[in-house]
Amino acid sequence: MNELISVIITTYNREVLLERAIRSVIAQSYANIELIIIDDFSNEKTAQLIETLRSECESRFARFIYKRNEKNSGSNFSRNRGYALSQGVFVTGLDDDDYFLPERLSKLISRYDENYAFVTDTITRLDKTDRTCPDNNNKRIIGLQDILCENVVGNQVLTTKEKLLGVGGFSPEIKQQQDRDVWIKLILKYGPGIKYSFSTAMVDAEHGSNRITSQVKKYNAYRKLYFKYREYMSEVTRSNNLFQLMSFRGFNSKRMYCLLRGHKKDSKLRMKLLRRTLKELF
Repeated sequence: MNELISVIITTYNREVLLERAIRSVIAQSYANIELIIIDDFSNEKTAQLIETLRSECESRFARFIYKRNEKNSGSNFSRNRGYALSQGVFVTGLDDDDYFLPERLSKLISRYDENYAFVTDTITRLDKTDRTCPDNNNKRIIGLQDILCENVVGNQVLTTKEKLLGVGGFSPEIKQQQDRDVWIKLILKYGPGIKYSFSTAMVDAEHGSNRITSQVKKYNAYRKLYFKYREYMSEVTRSNNLFQLMSFRGFNSKRMYCLLRGHKKDSKLRMKLLRRTLKELF
């Protein structure tokens, strides 16, 4: 397969990390790539970096675009702008503080199946956990209840531009967990996704830039997604989401377990606790 793949990088004041991300796309074994960089109103250092790399990018890529937003507009606006400008049959994203291994695009496009919403693999986190992924071709089918429970996909997938735009891209009202929101929309409309166990995406959790999401922001993000999609959730999935919400609010794990995981004979007590807890939460 030699279809054009559009890679969208959104960035804000991370020129050193951005260069690493760009060079990881330059180094891809897959040839036919379009690279689009959306600068969310960074300082002048980002534009200066792009100018030093422009000749190399224009030589390497089938199409190279750099656009700077007129004001700081957020990641969802920037991503949607990038995907709207893209011309590739296939699209994928790359955060400016992460990077790809050279075989990523080749591996994913060769495994793309039109009968599924998207294809992805397992991320490797660059932190002190030192987690490694098996280098094999095992795969998992990601269904609706899987992604409604938790973001088991990661932060990037490969899909078609038609499918991504078909679900409206990234929702402006979702400020956190926006990746998971899009994966949910894709699965709702186009069916399950495929996730392979090998890893070609490096997620950098060690750099000095701020990547920490506070408990309050996590709570607000999970709460928004819970109410947006709870009609599609099974009873178990709803319980898992409520468990997450309560944990972000500092509820004791033993109390949450009794509330959400107890035996059926304790159902009256669980419902009483549930009503009281939800009143406190919402």
